[in-house]
This record gives sequence, C-alpha cells and structure tokens, in this order.
Amino acid sequence: MHAQVKGMKMKRWAVVFVILISVMIGLVPAAQAADEHAGRLVQHTQKVEMKEVGDVPDHITGVAENYGLIFFSKGLSAGEIATTMSTTRFDIVNGKGTNTAERVNTYPDGSTLSLKIIGTQTPVDGGKRTAYEGSYEFTGGTGRYEGKEGKGTYKGERIGSPKTGSDAYFDFTGTEWNKK
Repeated sequence: MHAQVKGMKMKRWAVVFVILISVMIGLVPAAQAADEHAGRLVQHTQKVEMKEVGDVPDHITGVAENYGLIFFSKGLSAGEIATTMSTTRFDIVNGKGTNTAERVNTYPDGSTLSLKIIGTQTPVDGGKRTAYEGSYEFTGGTGRYEGKEGKGTYKGERIGSPKTGSDAYFDFTGTEWNKK
C-alpha cells in the first residue's frame, strides 16, 4: 500500500515536472526573440495646415508634414542613420493636446519601417517650445523589417513655431520582435 501511494506521488510530480518544462520551452524563445532598440529622431516641419475650430478660444486642428533623420544607438539598426518622413494630425487648445502620426523610416539598405504614433503635446517656456511624449508601434516593413513587430515610447521637444517651420527631436526606446 505504502509503495503504491509513493508511486502515485511520483507520477504526479513527473506530470507537474513535464508541464513546467513544456511551459519553459514555450516561453524561453519568446523572451529571447524581443530586442531592445533606442535612438534619437531629429526632424523639420516642412508644411503645416491648421484651422481654428471655433468652439473655444485657441482650439486648433491641423496636419503637419515632417522630414528628418534617425540616429540609432541600440538594436537591429545600431550605428545607422535612416531618413524619415511623417504626416501628423494634431488637436490642441492653447498649445496643449493630442497628436497622431504615420511615419515611414527608410534605411541605407533600402529597407523600410512604418509606424503609428500617438502622443500628447504641452507648451513650454510661454509657448516658445513644445514638449512631446507618447507611444508608437510598428505597422509594417520591407527588407529586414518585413515580419517585424515592435512598440515603444518617446519624449521630445519642438523648438520654434509650427506656422513658420519648426525643428524637433525625439528620444525613443522600445522592443522589436519577429512575428510568430
């Protein structure tokens, strides 16, 4: 009887052990597949169209076209410089509000990466500058970015008025991985 109980306990532990090993084998590749990336984007606002909404004072919506360079310090593109362009829509009251953008990065080898960006903006220094922060996610890519997924966060600042063309920088960090 004692040997039979001992045998059943051993079988239970064997099943638990097999389950734990199976879960670990499934999770380890997923954890190893994510790579960190980081860098700085510098851009110039080439074109802006905006309009007063009229519901409250200084409520403005608009669209901006931006071009620039991205300097990568970490990840698949570390040490590289890519060109970038984006179309940004914004909705602000007294300089504070939200923005969304679609961005396309083009790398020296011809690969591209498309991203969707969602963020907020807040005036600083009496409106002479604007602080930005938000998040982004990969939406597609070609070449070495085909099949890549990723997401991250950013913080940055615009210097100058968007009405006359302004310059901005954004520091970003995130993770990227291959689609399963």
